[in-house]
This record gives sequence, C-alpha cells and structure tokens, in this order.
Amino acid sequence: EKAKMEPGVYRSIMGNQALAYGLIAASEKSGLQLFLGSYPITPASDILHELSRYKNFGIKTFQAEDEIAAITSAIGASYGGSLAVTTSSGPGIALKGEAMGLAVMLEIPLIIVNIQRGGPSTGLPTKTEQSDLMQAYYGRNGECPMPIVSASTPSDCFSAVYEAVRISVQHMTPVMFLSDGYIANGAEPWKFPVAADLPE
Repeated sequence: EKAKMEPGVYRSIMGNQALAYGLIAASEKSGLQLFLGSYPITPASDILHELSRYKNFGIKTFQAEDEIAAITSAIGASYGGSLAVTTSSGPGIALKGEAMGLAVMLEIPLIIVNIQRGGPSTGLPTKTEQSDLMQAYYGRNGECPMPIVSASTPSDCFSAVYEAVRISVQHMTPVMFLSDGYIANGAEPWKFPVAADLPE
C-alpha cells in the first residue's frame, strides 16, 4: 500500500542536509548570524560543505587547522554574538573536551555536533555506531553538565537541531547534538516546513 503521509510538499533529504537547513532556519528565526567552525572528518564534513553554499544568508564557515581551533573559533564567534556551531565525530569530540568545558563555564550558546562513527581512538570512518552517548554525557573534566539532543531519522535532523539551538540560546549553554553515519547519509521524504510555523 501507499505510505500514509500527511498532504504537503515533500523532497528527498539526507540527514546532514536537513541538519544544515535546520541551522539556517534557526539562524534566521533567532536573528543571529550563523558561524560554523569545523575541521573535516567523516561523516560530518558534508555539513561544512552544505553550509558553505549559503553565504547569501550571511553564514560564515571556517575550515580550521584542527579540531581544537574549530571549537575555539566557534567559542569566539559566540562571544561576538553569533549563533556558533562546531561539527565533528568521535575522535574530534575527544579533542574538543577541554574547550567544551570552557564553553560551559562561560555560559555561552554553542552547538556541538557529533556525527557518530564506529570504534575507539580514531575510529572507523565508514562504520556506524551510536556509541558516543557516555562521551556526550561525561566526556569533559569536572562537573560539566550539558544538554544532549539526538536525531532519530534523516528528516528529524531539521527539527532536532532547531530544538538544540532553542535550548542553547534560551538557557545560554552549549548543547551536544548527536547523529550518526547512517542518519547523516541516509535519505527519506521530508515535508517542507512553513517558516511562519517555526517558533521564534
């Protein structure tokens, strides 16, 4: 039988695309200029590629020399009043730990995106796991709580990262956003949201 879907305009979308569009929508609705500080890493690199195509929305993307420079540039952008984002995967998240603690101490909004992949240490770029939850909960020094939001499907990345931004901006805290290689590179029909229906 045909799939039961509510009427509307749909397009096929991949998880990292939906995530990028969710960040753009959140930037527009919050009135904050979007800044992405990132170091390329599979399977998160597509977000940097996608956002760099939308400079017409005032988006600034920065390919840093390493993961630490990526997150600290985002912290600086947040200080300057931007909606700041950094993207990575497990190995990069490990390197960002100290700066995440700094962002929590500073009480600044920051979105830390972890597109999870498999294995310990540098991991397996083409193997997907959802095994970084303990790292997301506790992968920082000292008492360093941080909200965590995760996506369940490729199209859910849009609304889930939009909610992560809302929490971050409203409560002045970094938020960890979790996805994984299958969600990032998988595709499904996505119903176009109506801009007026998106909360400020």
